[in-house]
Amino acid sequence: MDQVWAGLDADDRAAFDAASALIRAAGVATGRIDRILRPHGLTFARFEVLLLLSWTRSGSMALGRMRERLLIHQAAVTNLVDRLERDGLVRRVPHPSDRRTTFAEITARGRKVVHPATRDIGERLALGIDDAAADEVWDLVRRLRLAAGEID
Repeated sequence: MDQVWAGLDADDRAAFDAASALIRAAGVATGRIDRILRPHGLTFARFEVLLLLSWTRSGSMALGRMRERLLIHQAAVTNLVDRLERDGLVRRVPHPSDRRTTFAEITARGRKVVHPATRDIGERLALGIDDAAADEVWDLVRRLRLAAGEID
């Protein structure tokens, strides 16, 4: 194992260890959230789309913008919107003046699903850390995202 790390300084190894820990923790959190969302007929990915749309003033967003916000491939956005549309939780709406742009819009049924799902996550997601530690994690991840240029 030491041969793998030969030539790397302590900072490089610490950065790798931190990234690895983040990836594993994200997997744990996503798995727990998926289990909480299952009774609502949602996965974490589908929930993220509904939540994103519910946060907008209009309840809609261009599919390309959703890709940017969710940091996923355009094909994944299309697939998620297809499934949510099939279930009546979103609908596609054409842009009024640009035929190349399509919006996804949350439906009343989608809002009826996303609100209790959000509440259930808030009530049932147990990460094993207190609020102060959760705030520290939030701050550290926000700093990573800022440094990566993902957020302003």
